[in-house]
Amino acid sequence: MWARIAVVALAALAASCLAPPPPIVVETPFGDVRAGSRSKANEVAELLERLAPEVKAVLPGSQDRMIDVWVQNELAVYLFHRRPESVRGFTLLDDEFDAKRIHLQESGQSPWYLAHELVHALIGPSWAPLPGILEEGLGDVIAETLNPEYEEHIRSHRLLNASAFTGGLDLEVVYRLPSAEPSSTWPEVASPLHLELCTSLPPGTLSELLRTPRSELHKRWADIPESFYGVAWLIVSRAVERIGLEGLHDLCLRATAEGRTIVPIEWLESAAAMDFETLDSAFLARCFDRRALQTALYLQPDAFAEVLLDSLLPVHERLRARMGFRDALNRTKPAIRLADMSRVNLPLYSGPLYSAMLQGWQTLPDAPAGAVTAP
Repeated sequence: MWARIAVVALAALAASCLAPPPPIVVETPFGDVRAGSRSKANEVAELLERLAPEVKAVLPGSQDRMIDVWVQNELAVYLFHRRPESVRGFTLLDDEFDAKRIHLQESGQSPWYLAHELVHALIGPSWAPLPGILEEGLGDVIAETLNPEYEEHIRSHRLLNASAFTGGLDLEVVYRLPSAEPSSTWPEVASPLHLELCTSLPPGTLSELLRTPRSELHKRWADIPESFYGVAWLIVSRAVERIGLEGLHDLCLRATAEGRTIVPIEWLESAAAMDFETLDSAFLARCFDRRALQTALYLQPDAFAEVLLDSLLPVHERLRARMGFRDALNRTKPAIRLADMSRVNLPLYSGPLYSAMLQGWQTLPDAPAGAVTAP
């Protein structure tokens, strides 16, 4: 009797701690959308009506079911358990392939986040052998497919995230080196650029990740680091480029047919044309094209500014007393050269990277007062 009372009391306590549902409800053929305002509820309802059938259409083995969406200012199931700021949405499950509802952050890029979460909500049990982290990559790949306006943002963001698995990113800066003779032509020189956005992960982390099924993923890593999303997107996107979503799904069907609980790592390496043991910063550099790098410069201006200024120290030393920052850039024309030898010119007049570099230029050692001019 006392045990039953205790269970009932605990259930009542848990219920009292649940975050309340947002007050405004908009019904759609694919589920109800709840939000704090009518305008936000209508906005997400329109997205749900577009994206739910599109996800079902492109995702092999998807479930034909409805799913509700809660739009929250702070993501939470329980009142006193907030999600990390990096989490923009999550899917609450009743069982492994039985989604209860999607929670979506009120601010942010709703088309990306909702498409990603719909993959978690609608994916079917035939995908069970896919390593759990790769479902995150699958969500991002489908999100960029269905929202082309976010394609470069997702690609660049995830490539930068993946740098934790590659020991950073290796690029090259080219510029005209100022000559001591004013009349001479300034020769072009190249300087290596190594960018580290986060601490490199220990060896074996990727292998451990890819041997972890979806049912165990959050038990081993309660809050999945951004770097894990990056490498998941990298593997899935490369695999889908080569064998398509159907081909990736077929790997899961093949694993099940052979009595395997998870898709073997060597199958994934073959599908993605990758050697997971030899991932390095040069490999990651080859994954960037001009558009992806341009977006990366916008996403991480401070990190790029720091390493670019290190590469341009010879310019600073020779021109600091003769011209300001903008004039120095105009004369030396620095650019980042990619692995395919294409170039991304650095901004000469404005933008987040320009501002970050200008601020850094002003603090370089031995710069005489007045040597730097602001735009």
